[in-house]
Amino acid sequence: MLTPSPQDLRVALARYADARIEDARRSTGATAQAVEDATYTLCVMTGTRDVPQALHIADSMLGMRTTISPVAPPTGLPHRDSEQGDTLQAA
Repeated sequence: MLTPSPQDLRVALARYADARIEDARRSTGATAQAVEDATYTLCVMTGTRDVPQALHIADSMLGMRTTISPVAPPTGLPHRDSEQGDTLQAA
């Protein structure tokens, strides 16, 4: 099996996620086909036959972790105080 580049794998994962989201919003024949196509591509790229396994392998290939750790702000940029609010605002 050829190993996909990290960029190609990220594109396939994004395409799969976008297709699933669009299909969940308003399912049509076209959105269902997009999910099927993205699933097929992801499975081929990871050498698997089902989505959960493909996602697990893709995460492993990208070296992703299942936990999110805080990231320090880049140097030279002002640090946002927690008192100023860390909440997301709805559009």
